Amino acid sequence: MNISKSPIIEIHGTGVHNRGAELMAIAISEKIKSVYPDAKIVVPCTFGSFGDIKHYGFLTSRTIESRRPKYLNTLFLSFISGNTINVKDIDLVLDASGFAFSDQWGELPARTLVNKMNNSIRKQQPLILLPQALGSFKNKEVRSWVKKLFNRATIIFARDKQSLSFCSEIADAQKLLRCPDFTINVKPDHKLSISLPEKFVSIVPNARMLDKSEQNQKYLEFLKKSVDLILANGLKPVFVIHDLHEDRNVVKLLGSQYSNILIVQDNDPRVLKWILGKSQFVIGSRFHALVSSLAQGVPCIGAGWSHKYPELFEDFNNSDGLISNLSDFEALEKQILELSDEIKRSFRAQNISVAAQRLKVQVDKMWDMVLNQLSRNI
Repeated sequence: MNISKSPIIEIHGTGVHNRGAELMAIAISEKIKSVYPDAKIVVPCTFGSFGDIKHYGFLTSRTIESRRPKYLNTLFLSFISGNTINVKDIDLVLDASGFAFSDQWGELPARTLVNKMNNSIRKQQPLILLPQALGSFKNKEVRSWVKKLFNRATIIFARDKQSLSFCSEIADAQKLLRCPDFTINVKPDHKLSISLPEKFVSIVPNARMLDKSEQNQKYLEFLKKSVDLILANGLKPVFVIHDLHEDRNVVKLLGSQYSNILIVQDNDPRVLKWILGKSQFVIGSRFHALVSSLAQGVPCIGAGWSHKYPELFEDFNNSDGLISNLSDFEALEKQILELSDEIKRSFRAQNISVAAQRLKVQVDKMWDMVLNQLSRNI
């Protein structure tokens, strides 16, 4: 592997808009820097504010990717401070969109990345789609643009078997591989200033359950019932907010009778990962909050709005924890009752931990492939 040159890597598709997307940027940066300490990590101006980008030691690509005033301001401040990089100097582009290329999000995410990567100055830049949920592609426009994206990509990592199946219909089998979510290796960060109750259960809400799920009205009742059952079993519920703004509004919608429940929020997703790791168990709807929990052997009860949730729970030997029918309070109560029992919870945690170790090995192999591609291009 060539480590004589300091590479320039661009991360596409992440940002500080939710902690999962931010966690993916952290995971990429940490891995690249572990091999190339002097590597330059570049993000678009859409990553966040100028302060957000500087916080992680990232550079900004010298191109307009959004004309929204706040992002133009980010680009302007980056430019005048000398914190930009010319896109022609980038050695490798890593897409970490998480879940963007699918019928549910329309053709815009794929079209945006295709047009970006087909720019003449980027012709020689490899594009790797890091592990993410992909599909379905029934919509004609979505399918067309995603197929163009797959043709442009050097390697495509589908995060789960359902995504792999969707992609196999339109992607070159030679470049299509499967790998679980790559944030599982990110270390949690203990924050001394945060005080947590003993024997608490983290509840991680997700605003997407209200605008993407067909069970949106049932979701609030599901959260209320979760709080009630946790309290009934002698544990403390804690709301953990895993995005920038929206999810806190979900808690407000629960009503005044739940306003006394502790809410924990932090700007660093590694701190949130530490909090989740301290939980007796987690009830969650944010994908990367569930990943952060399961990666530490913490049992989870999940409610999701896409195929990525059942696939995740199956990968971690925790399929029983996914509640598909949010009105099924009997199933929810059964799960909470079981996980409130220390012996049963320990047994579940052990099975999850075994799966986590297996998945971490797969992620290491994925990084070997990415780093080999980078080495060939610098």
